[in-house]
Amino acid sequence: MKATHNALLPTATLSGQYGTVGLAGNSTQVLTTQTIAGAPVVDATGTPVPGDFLPLVVPVTTRKNFAGFSDAMSSVFHNNNPDYAAQISITIPIRNRSLQADNQRSQLVQRQIEMQVQQLKNAALLDVRNTYIALQQDRARVEAASKASELQKQTFEAEQKKYQLGASTVYNVILTQRDYVAAQGTELRALADLVEARANYERAVGKTLEVNHVTIADARTGEVERATLIPGTLHGQVVGVDKLFSGSNAGQK
Repeated sequence: MKATHNALLPTATLSGQYGTVGLAGNSTQVLTTQTIAGAPVVDATGTPVPGDFLPLVVPVTTRKNFAGFSDAMSSVFHNNNPDYAAQISITIPIRNRSLQADNQRSQLVQRQIEMQVQQLKNAALLDVRNTYIALQQDRARVEAASKASELQKQTFEAEQKKYQLGASTVYNVILTQRDYVAAQGTELRALADLVEARANYERAVGKTLEVNHVTIADARTGEVERATLIPGTLHGQVVGVDKLFSGSNAGQK
């Protein structure tokens, strides 16, 4: 928009030129002159005045001057014949419809881009709020699922004790065990949803690389300074399940 606005303003162009010319060619040059006595000066009666003569200037010697290409170049390098020129031009646009249309079009484009930027800001803010709300909801789901799983565990254990005392049946024990397993599955599902919600929130606020200990310097050098938290990687390398759970964690595989 600034460029189209400047096109509507008057413009002044100032230009200057400097050059030198080499001149050469054939010419006749008079080297020296000499003044000699000419005709005597006479009085009114026509009698010559003694010792008084009219001066007469005559050239003594002359010669032809021949100048060629080398002389012309020498004249150029010694700047014997400089040439100067200056010019100023002023242009005043009067009701230039084309430039005015370009300026109006650029203003509309600028407003459209500003609107798109504001839409992106609103979308980013909404994304952060939605992911934060989803994160809080999944945390509450995990807490509720954990308590429900604990309750089903206690119910299953109580049903087992009742069965041992002969106050229950195998069928009731199996039912409570099924409910306990289902509660554990619900808790695991809630935990997985919580991890996904956390990853979405980190993406929305732009902290995914920071949280997972990933830096741009590692990508440039190709060497990982410290272990990342990216699932499926070990010391910056993608590895299988056996290597991930080897060593001290082998019993927990």
